[in-house]
Amino acid sequence: MSDGGQALDGLRVIELPCLDSIPFLAGAMAAKSFADFGAEVIKVEPPHSGARERQLGPFRGDTPDLETGGLHLFLNTNKLGVTLDLESPRARELLHAMLAEADIVFNPNLPALNDRIGLSWRLLAERFPRLIIVSLTPFGTDSPYRDLRGGDLVATHMSGVGYETPWHQVTDPASQPPLKLGGRQSDYLAGYTAAAAAMVAVFDRRRSGMGQHVDVSQWLAMVSMIRPNLGGATHESPESPAYQRLSIRRKAGAQWVYPCADGWVSFNAGTERFWRGWKTVMGGPEWMESEIFASTASRAAHVDVIEAAIHDWLSAVTRDEAFRRAQAEHVPCFPVHTVAEVAGNEQYKARGFFVDHNHPAAGAVRMPGAPCAMGRTPWRITRGAPRLGEHNRTIFGRIGIDDAALARIAAEGII
Repeated sequence: MSDGGQALDGLRVIELPCLDSIPFLAGAMAAKSFADFGAEVIKVEPPHSGARERQLGPFRGDTPDLETGGLHLFLNTNKLGVTLDLESPRARELLHAMLAEADIVFNPNLPALNDRIGLSWRLLAERFPRLIIVSLTPFGTDSPYRDLRGGDLVATHMSGVGYETPWHQVTDPASQPPLKLGGRQSDYLAGYTAAAAAMVAVFDRRRSGMGQHVDVSQWLAMVSMIRPNLGGATHESPESPAYQRLSIRRKAGAQWVYPCADGWVSFNAGTERFWRGWKTVMGGPEWMESEIFASTASRAAHVDVIEAAIHDWLSAVTRDEAFRRAQAEHVPCFPVHTVAEVAGNEQYKARGFFVDHNHPAAGAVRMPGAPCAMGRTPWRITRGAPRLGEHNRTIFGRIGIDDAALARIAAEGII
């Protein structure tokens, strides 16, 4: 049972806006990871236009609205929101006053821009020695590529993840080029990587009493998704089967995703135990008892025969039927669902994964919920995503800006 508190109560986080024209959502995701577990997160946005995710939608009725886009509502739950034009020296003075009270700052801007406007990590570390400064950039602030712009597509393909997508399905590389991943997965992965690294720095500060610079590269976060390839490249002989299998896009064994009567399913019958279970699933056909399928090695040598038979069997079976039969025999098998089907999935309903809340501008909203279940210090939505500049008065009041001063700097376009 919850005691009413949350895991990160007491931590103060500042999220700076990405000022590049290329959307980069890693900082928003990193900060969300803290806000949803109880940290106070202040999201800094440019005046008038707001953060880029406000402009990306999706929007109800396809009508753009800075306050009600789905991506904004999801990424910014539980945050406080202020506006600052960081090109202005006066705005940066206000930011410095906020940073003096903060534990962590997430900065998703390139080193050259940070140097120009006086927000480089070195300057911030010198001025705020207890502050944990997290840089989120395409290639890292200390990389030979530090000044190059990247983006989700660049990180996906430069890391090797794009080269592998779709993995183990390509039979004609010339006409089956690498794919783009759905959405902005590398942004979110970089954000989670930054959040995890920032928490390590929080624990280290308990020991040392000092903050530090955490340098997160979107590219290298994606590289971590192909760890077997790195191991193979550094520890396997180029002539070994493992090296060959992991270094080419071409299909080199059984597929993972198969067509069935009403869509696609993903399953793996590669181990001895799964093979025996799949025999039962398929009703024990005589061909599966052949001597040429008696061992893992011999099955691999005749995988084309196996796949032809599996394709034939699945062509008359629905996703749900294949899933339930396989699960009954403890064989991993999962239907490939559309987004709408995921939203209505019975398992997610049973887990309470999707949560509802009422947003003051968007009304009733349903969105993905907790990434993990914590009993005593649970994830929860305590407030919806902030309206643009919603907490200017509250946050700037903390640092000594009264209503008259607030009106003056608003008139100057600083907030």
